[in-house]
Amino acid sequence: MALSISELNAVSHEYFDKTLMQEVYEESAFVSWLKAKNKIVTNGGTQIQFPIRYKALGQTATTHPRQQISFESEETRTAGVVDWAFILGKTMIHWDEKVKNGPKGQIIDLVKDKSLELKEDFMHEFASQLWATTSKGTDDLERIATIVDSSTSYAGIAVSDDPLWASTEDGSTTVMTLRLLQKARNAATFGKRLPTVHFTTRDLLSKFESILQPHVRYESEDTKRMLNLGFSNVSFYGAPVVADTYIPSGNWYGLDMEAFELHVNPEYNFKLSDWMELPQAGFPNAAGRFMYFTGQILCKLRRTSFKFTALDADK
Repeated sequence: MALSISELNAVSHEYFDKTLMQEVYEESAFVSWLKAKNKIVTNGGTQIQFPIRYKALGQTATTHPRQQISFESEETRTAGVVDWAFILGKTMIHWDEKVKNGPKGQIIDLVKDKSLELKEDFMHEFASQLWATTSKGTDDLERIATIVDSSTSYAGIAVSDDPLWASTEDGSTTVMTLRLLQKARNAATFGKRLPTVHFTTRDLLSKFESILQPHVRYESEDTKRMLNLGFSNVSFYGAPVVADTYIPSGNWYGLDMEAFELHVNPEYNFKLSDWMELPQAGFPNAAGRFMYFTGQILCKLRRTSFKFTALDADK
């Protein structure tokens, strides 16, 4: 006998849904790092707004001890604004699947596999949007390629209005060398802020390993942390270098992960709905469920990250 909707929901929550949100973060090295560093923020509102101090105050200089001082105001702050992204996934169990997979022990396995499949499909879309080089859709996640850029506007702020609101970018160099990466790291260093994690392709990670000089592989707490999250990596000045399946060929990103946050709406934080009946959709005795995400990737400092987009692993 097939399980009822109430039984489906009971076995779902009992066996796997309670850990699904935690598991879903582990699918992405970028988001897993944010979670490990407590950089996932829950909030609401019509948009996500964050303050930026975009220019120097410029009100300090030598003076004569008896000189009269005049006060002047200087606008040094503005705000970045990003819109929410909305992602929805769905799955269903048909009438015959509910019947053929009885008794109860087998239907639990089917329910679990259907929902894990939904999670995998959901995170595929999430990671694809995150690392896409195409233009952002109205309800999409912000692209890392747009955030880490030398000329593109981000969060409503144009680089022409704030020259410091830009990242280091190289779209022509094809040959990777240690000096090349060192210069990009230096260009993206601002005081104590600098790239803390490097994301690239598997081929470029292998290329990087092949050109490492003796004693360059310094281990740090961050490289250990990334390994503990399940992502093998090597180290560049103590910063983990991690391969990501979704990063386009030829790309290398050095990201200051302290500047990034994942803002999520607490009601739709990779949330699974209960199973629901689908007769009104034309599927009697079938069941369906949704997975929801409402949130956005946010970066408060662009100048401490860099990217290469044309590196060739074979050169």
